[in-house]
Amino acid sequence: MFILKSTSPRRIQILTDLGFSFQVKPANIDEMQIPGEVPLVYLERMVHSKLGDQADKNNLYLAADTIVVFENGILHKPVDVEDAVRILKTLSGKKHSVFSGAGLRFGTKFDFFYEETKILFKDWKEAEIRDYILRCQPFDKAGSYGIQDENGPVLERVGSYTNVMGFPLRSFFALSSVWLPFWKRSITRIS
Repeated sequence: MFILKSTSPRRIQILTDLGFSFQVKPANIDEMQIPGEVPLVYLERMVHSKLGDQADKNNLYLAADTIVVFENGILHKPVDVEDAVRILKTLSGKKHSVFSGAGLRFGTKFDFFYEETKILFKDWKEAEIRDYILRCQPFDKAGSYGIQDENGPVLERVGSYTNVMGFPLRSFFALSSVWLPFWKRSITRIS
């Protein structure tokens, strides 16, 4: 059985579009950053924490996390409207990186992988930022935005689109030897 340790609608959609059949069993973890913790260490720790200690040899577990990094600091999910405004003002007209990391666990085998996508934001006025927040409600998104949002803040992207949505798809494909048996099972069940 394939088990996704995330309730992210974007990750669920990506995996569904790929033809996977899976169960969603999210982990309830503390996502607080440790003082002085560098972004990629934090990212890998979050993925490990979400996977937990399960090691059922019949299951494939997948966990993922996404962070927005600006000037070597992480811009987490906003806590409210004013925090979202602050984050989007910080990024307005500037470049930042989006890192999505994921982990696959099958039995005792664990693979961690991640991708980086570079983003340049439009130079937005506060009224445009507030309108975007009102329209798109980006409170469940790192960096307070979604690349898929219509009339969103992204001006340019260098790297993977799905990575910004929350899933390092290219790196996931590179590990097909791990997940392909579970994908075939999903296809067989559908046929």
